[in-house]
Formats: sequence, C-alpha cells, structure tokens
Amino acid sequence: MYYICTENGLFRYDNKLERICCEDESVHDFIPPDTICTENGVYVRGRKTIEGECWRLYNLGKIVASVEGPKIYEIEGKLIVDLTDFSKKLGWEFPYGLPHITDFTLYKGKIIASVEEGNLLVGDTLNELKPIDFFADMHNLIVKNSFLLIATANALYKTDLQKFEVISRGYFHGLLDLGDITLAQVMSSKPLQISADLTHWKTLDIELPRPTFGVTAVDKIDDENIVYSTTSLYEINVRKIKYEKIVDLPLTRRVIVAN
Repeated sequence: MYYICTENGLFRYDNKLERICCEDESVHDFIPPDTICTENGVYVRGRKTIEGECWRLYNLGKIVASVEGPKIYEIEGKLIVDLTDFSKKLGWEFPYGLPHITDFTLYKGKIIASVEEGNLLVGDTLNELKPIDFFADMHNLIVKNSFLLIATANALYKTDLQKFEVISRGYFHGLLDLGDITLAQVMSSKPLQISADLTHWKTLDIELPRPTFGVTAVDKIDDENIVYSTTSLYEINVRKIKYEKIVDLPLTRRVIVAN
C-alpha cells in the first residue's frame, strides 16, 4: 500500500487509487493512520491541531511536526521550539513563505535538522538544536556508511559534521538506503542515481516524469524495489532496471510506502 501526498489532497493506492483527505489542499507529509501535514496546518484524527504551513512529520519517540517559522510542535499542538527570530538573525529565507525544517534524522547520538534555506542544526534534544557552519537550501537527510548525506538544491553532500564534501551535483531531493547501494533523486528526466561507495554515482537509464521543486518522489519497498511518484506513480526495480507505470495522479509532494 502506498500513500501519496499531493498538491490536491492525500491519496491511498492499494490496487486502486482513492483520495482519503484534503481535496484542493496541498499535503506535504503523512504518518499513518491519521496524522496529516498540509499547507494549512496539521490534522490529527480529522481535527486541526496546529495552524501554519506544515512541511514534515517525524517520529523521534513521539511524532513532531515541522511548521513554517521554523517551529517544531508536538502533533497535538504543544510548541517545542520557535526559531523564527533566530532565523531572521542568521539570514534564513524561503522565497515562497517562511523558512522551515525539511527533515530530521539521528546521527552520532545527535538530532540533525535540515533547513530550507539556512544552517544545518545539531543538538542533543529538539530544544538544544544549534546551527553549525553549513548553510544551504536543504531537503532530505539519510545516514549511510557512517556518513550523513544531505540533499540540497545544488548538490548532494556527505559529511561527518566536520568535513562537507560534494559527491554529486544537481538539484537533489529524495534519498534512500537500499542496502549495499544508495539511491538519490535529482531533478532530471532521468532522475535516479545510485552509488555503492558514496563517491561514484551512476544515473539509471530510466526516463520518468521529471520531478519539480519540492517533490520527494521516491520511497523504498525493499532493497531492490522502489516507488516513484510525480504526476504518475511507478514501481521500479533499480537492480534489473525494470519499471511499470501504475496510475496518474496530481503532482506529488511526498510518496510513502506503508509498512
């Protein structure tokens, strides 16, 4: 089963496509069964709990929501941290609204948060997030082979939080750990790159609807298969370079494989 967050609602695909929420509303993220992150706020069990544009949901033992500002909330509405004034002092900006945290991960015992557009944040807790000397238009994060990977608007970086190295150039968004390989989504008509060593990257010879700005178009089914969604949903075997178009749908913001 797949959930597809789109610019026109939240859809579920389970042998057929059905809209389950939010017609005429841009949905940016979803955590089953009932936590929805939209351009107008956060909904939990059908009730709006947070006002303001939500960009990301993440489970850090409890589900938290990244809201424009940047602000971080518990999904029931309790504010954890407000970085709005802090972001102004550091010159963070976003051309279509307020800066926001785009992703979270855990690395070297720390919480890491990426900002669009601003400094990478590192802290022992959400309340202790502090900027380090890396500034970019950042999207998604993953940890692989003892490195943190950062997808940005101009390159893919790997870092140990001391040294930051460009490992591929382009507008990157989605990142997947597929066991012995890593997959990165780049803005291109051939949008999938893979690497076994995080140094040498190969573009897969698969032409797909080109991802645009703000689209996390990939999620993992298993170490061999992924789902890809922009204006159409595809299932792709990245080892055998085989793929199948499943269904057309509104422009995707994030695609999620349900566990």
